[in-house]
Amino acid sequence: MQSAGTGALVEPLVAFGRELRRRGLDVGPGRVESAVRAVACVDGRNMDETYWALRCALLSRREDAEAFDEAFAAFWRGMPVPGMRLEQALPQRSAPERRGPAPGGADPAVEPRSVALSVDADGDADESPAGEEIGARFSPIERLREMDFREWGPDELVAARAHLDRIARTLPRRRSRRRRAGSRGPLIDRRSTLRHAMRTEGHPLELRRLERRTAPRRMLLLVDVSGSMEAYARPLIIFCQAVRQASSRVEAFAFGTRLTRLTRELAERDPERAMQRAAAAVPDWAGGTRIGDNLRTLNAAWGRRGVTRGAVVIVFSDGWERGDVGLLDREMERLHRAARTVVWVNPLAGEPGYEPLAAGMAAALPHVDHFLPGHDLASLERLVEVLDVLDERDRDRPVHARPAPPERGVRRGPLRAER
Repeated sequence: MQSAGTGALVEPLVAFGRELRRRGLDVGPGRVESAVRAVACVDGRNMDETYWALRCALLSRREDAEAFDEAFAAFWRGMPVPGMRLEQALPQRSAPERRGPAPGGADPAVEPRSVALSVDADGDADESPAGEEIGARFSPIERLREMDFREWGPDELVAARAHLDRIARTLPRRRSRRRRAGSRGPLIDRRSTLRHAMRTEGHPLELRRLERRTAPRRMLLLVDVSGSMEAYARPLIIFCQAVRQASSRVEAFAFGTRLTRLTRELAERDPERAMQRAAAAVPDWAGGTRIGDNLRTLNAAWGRRGVTRGAVVIVFSDGWERGDVGLLDREMERLHRAARTVVWVNPLAGEPGYEPLAAGMAAALPHVDHFLPGHDLASLERLVEVLDVLDERDRDRPVHARPAPPERGVRRGPLRAER
């Protein structure tokens, strides 16, 4: 049973949670409810106790501490003043003038409030107070999932950071040669079996088994930063930064008229600083496109170092090629032979009626295992789903019709693109 003072803070705490979600923090209704209970357990006159109560209840990741402090300082005005109650630190709203009842009997001085329905564990919605207008509150991520990257601004990039981190955590894995204890492994762990047999006078009543471990698979990310991809480059590079934070076996490159390695720049934990370092490192941002020349540099300079060998290669590009299309065909074939899987993510593929008619895209498509759109968050979620189901039989399972037979003397790899 909450006190009257705590009940007055429910609406401001809900608004504070909404402000944290706008800044990209994962704050749901359950954590807001925990924040209400935490505030009830501390002295509202002690600002330090109030701050730490809200931080413990609403903050879940250490890297979000700076964003939480900024939101706390911006929302709870006057909080650092000693001896001030939490109720007195709330943002003050100026009351509108009374100008008499409006037509229809409504009073303009009384603002209708939008109340979100809370659902309990049984799925029943609580009754709202009488006389209050019920309004639906949607998560910002649900709105951003279907919004094209071309419509994103700085606020959308900040709001989507936490969601991009969650998407990037699902990475393809491979079976390692190392083994670990498992309940259904194919091999018997003799040492562990004999060690546990000492408890039963040397009789091995239970066989201990070994199974293979799984390790993150090597990934290679190639982002097109040419002029035709400028509207999509920033969200895609932030996604690559999230993938780089989730695994150390990730190499990232940007290409336009030249190839630029961004692995060190994207190792920065702060997405904004990583984006600034990446933009400073790329000299041909929003320039031309020479995909074939860049792939030749990648295969010649970095393929010898084992970057492409057995890796999952993801190319973010619209396929517009201003260079030699024949060179692009040969280098894509070379990359496909060295890589584990080649995935081409084309933002234009999300438009209705799109067909890969561009010369560069048509030349690269026969050497692509999965062809996916990449224009919004929902398409990136689909990309992660495709990567999650990769197995050893993926190359032997065609999922797209084969193209016309090539001319004699020209070798082409099989076409495997996503339906």
